[in-house]
Amino acid sequence: MYIRHLKVEHLKRLAAFELDFTHRGAPRMWTVMIGENGTAKTTLLQAIALAAAGFREVSGLAGSAVKHLRDRRYEAPMLIDAAFAFGPQSRKGGKTIHPHMPSASEHKPAELMLQSLVRLDAGATSLEAAAFYDKQKKLRADPLAEARSLNTPLWFVAGYGISRALPDANEIPALARPSIERLEPLFRQQRLASTGFANHFLEKDRREGRRLGETSRRFSRMLNQAVKLGGDDLFPGLARLELRGQGGARSSTALIESDRFYQVMAKGQDPVAIAGVALSHGYQSTFAWIADLIGHVLLESSAESTTTEMEGLVLVDEIDLYLHPTWQARFIPALRRVFPRLQFVATTHSPVVLSTLAPHEVIRLTVDEQTGDIVQGGWARGGGQFRPGIQDAGHQPDPRIMTGGELYRTWFGLEGVTPNPLGEKLRRLQVLSVHPAPTSAQKKELRELRSTVRREFIQLLGTTEGRKAFADIEASNEGGGGTP
Repeated sequence: MYIRHLKVEHLKRLAAFELDFTHRGAPRMWTVMIGENGTAKTTLLQAIALAAAGFREVSGLAGSAVKHLRDRRYEAPMLIDAAFAFGPQSRKGGKTIHPHMPSASEHKPAELMLQSLVRLDAGATSLEAAAFYDKQKKLRADPLAEARSLNTPLWFVAGYGISRALPDANEIPALARPSIERLEPLFRQQRLASTGFANHFLEKDRREGRRLGETSRRFSRMLNQAVKLGGDDLFPGLARLELRGQGGARSSTALIESDRFYQVMAKGQDPVAIAGVALSHGYQSTFAWIADLIGHVLLESSAESTTTEMEGLVLVDEIDLYLHPTWQARFIPALRRVFPRLQFVATTHSPVVLSTLAPHEVIRLTVDEQTGDIVQGGWARGGGQFRPGIQDAGHQPDPRIMTGGELYRTWFGLEGVTPNPLGEKLRRLQVLSVHPAPTSAQKKELRELRSTVRREFIQLLGTTEGRKAFADIEASNEGGGGTP
């Protein structure tokens, strides 16, 4: 499944909001949302997840979040209206993949679309939902609900929140409803299955009459393919991995602690084998959700595949989480190589992540100060300043050619040379402090700056700490240290 369009009404502060996820008539494969905290980035990921859940599962997926979804400023119902398309493999599957598929006379395979509606009335404690193929218009049967109940392949949607880590060694993931469980991390803290699929793969092999351990071996091959295709851009220094317990494991502890990650420690030396739990948290977090993604696709698939053939929609909150800026700059290009047929909708607070995106792939959310609503902002066709309410992504500045300062200023609204609110004053203070022959006007400016900076440090840090910080600045200036 690919998202093509999303419309919401009265969802938190999104009074009437629409987002298009297409480019040149096809689903856009990358969309990254930015905006200050509280501008509904995570909420929009959740809205897509709810629209993809089906009427039987949607209230359970939302859980206790249901009571916080509707905009309390109005008595009107909350509405989510999403349009989904399907990938080429899915369309080729016909009725075996698409329950209640329209007849050939009603549609062309390339035009098969799914409309999904979710509603929450004022005072209601559960969500109502319905889905139907675009040409059928609300028939009795709901193809989305049936596909979710059967974990039908090629209807794939997964969601990853900010809590993502390798599985707990003392727990085996239940995966009773995998098509819904893989969306739950967007709504609550939930451990990922990640590398903990082995026992489920073993049961899959038994059920489908396959040699025991075969699906686990496929999983291992696909993970290593991702490592190879992504290279240092995806996992810096990771050469290969070995997943143990491919024939099943008696305990999750034995499985996870036996996995081996071969990491290059020094140039010219052979990779060193270490356990997954010994990896840095950034490696663990990143590997956890990528392995989880591959594992879920494989769990519902009946045929061997490669990462480059995987189709579906992946929702990722804070895609830059735990990544150093040098890793952030290479991460999305690596994901494009490894998963070219997966559609990603993500959020970030990182200017470095933006530097790898085309203008039409970035959505900047902001608050309309006149209404208090969250809206998309942009630039008019003739240029000028960023303004709320403009949705013409085709005329945005190109973040790929910007310097770091330009990214901060243009996309994140941080004006000035330094992000520190005191930065410009400190720079000027240092320049004047080391000036060999200041004029009388410069001497006066220096005295005023010293007084201003000292006062602002005291306001920021408190009397004692502020005075100490200012004394350190003065000492640094007298010694000629820092950056003039």
